[in-house]
Amino acid sequence: MGHKGKHQFDDNQIRKSINFKRLVFYFLGVLLIISAAVGVTIFIMHQRDFNAVQAEIAKYNLLDPARSIVGQENFLSTIDPARQQMKEIVARYEKEGNKIGVYFEFLNTGANVSINQDARFWPASLSKMPTVFVVMKQVEEGKWKLSNELVLFEEDKDDRFGELYKKPVGTKFTIEELIKETLINSDNTAHKILVRNLSSEEYTEMFEALGMEQLFNEDYNITAKEYSRIFRALYNASYLNRNNSQQLLQWLSESKFDEFVGSGLAPNTVFSHKIGEEFKEIVFLDSGIVYVPSRPYLITIMVEVKDGGGVERAQEIMKELSKSAYDYISQN
Repeated sequence: MGHKGKHQFDDNQIRKSINFKRLVFYFLGVLLIISAAVGVTIFIMHQRDFNAVQAEIAKYNLLDPARSIVGQENFLSTIDPARQQMKEIVARYEKEGNKIGVYFEFLNTGANVSINQDARFWPASLSKMPTVFVVMKQVEEGKWKLSNELVLFEEDKDDRFGELYKKPVGTKFTIEELIKETLINSDNTAHKILVRNLSSEEYTEMFEALGMEQLFNEDYNITAKEYSRIFRALYNASYLNRNNSQQLLQWLSESKFDEFVGSGLAPNTVFSHKIGEEFKEIVFLDSGIVYVPSRPYLITIMVEVKDGGGVERAQEIMKELSKSAYDYISQN
C-alpha cells in the first residue's frame, strides 16, 4: 500500500511538473509573439518615417537635405545678437592687453561669428589634430591598422603633457592607444611616436586634400577661423570616412579638459574638442563642436594673455565667450 502511494505521489508530481512547463512555454510563446508584433510595428513606423523623409527630400530636391530631417525651429534665423555680445566681450578683455581670436559657426545654417580672423597664435597641442588625420588616413587606406604596434624611443619622451613618458624605452603601444592618448589626454609622448613614423609628404597630401596649405604660416602660427576647418571636415566626414570621423569625434568627446570652452556649457553637454596650452607663450586654445540637441555648433577660441597674466584669465575669457554662444543657441 505504501509502495502504491509513493507511485501515486510521483505521478502527481510529474503531472504538476508537466503542467508548469506547459505554462512556462505558453508564457514564453505569448511573449515572443508580443515582441515580434512590437518589432514589426517599430519597423513599419521606421519605414514610414524613412519613406516620409525620402519623399520630403525628393520634393525639395534643390535644398539642403538636412532641412527635411532637422525641424524648422532648429534653423535660427539669425545669430547676430550672439555676434554683438561676443564682440563686446572680446573688446572688453582686449582693453586689458589680451589678444583674442574667435570663430563660432552654427552648423545648421553656416551662420558664423569671426573676431580677429587674421590674428595668429602659437598652436601648442592643437597641432596634434593634423597628425591624427594623417594617421587615420593611413588606416583608412589599409597601410596601417589600429592594432599595429609602435615602439617607444628615448627621443619620444616628453614630460610636459601626459603620462606615457614614464614608460620604459621599448614599450609597445597600438596605433589606437596612441591616438586615444593624443586626443583624450593630449599626451606629447604619444604624439611624438606617431610623428616619427610619418613622412612630411603624408602631411602635405592631407593639407592639400583639405585645401589647408595656409593653416600654418612661416612662424608656425594659426588662426581660429582656419583651424576650425579641421573640425568641420570631421563633422561633414569630408576627408575621413564616416566611421573614422565618428570615432575621432567620439574620442575627442572623452577629453577631461573642460576648464576652457567646456566651462561655459551646461552639465553633460557633449563637446568634442581639442585644447592647447603653452605657458611659456602664455597662449591657451580650445576648438571643437558643441552638440546642443539638433543645434550643433563649432567654436574655436584662442587667447594670448597679457604679460603677467595666466591661465586663470584665459579660463575666464573663454568661459564668458562660450556661455554667450551656448545660451543663445540653446535658448532661442
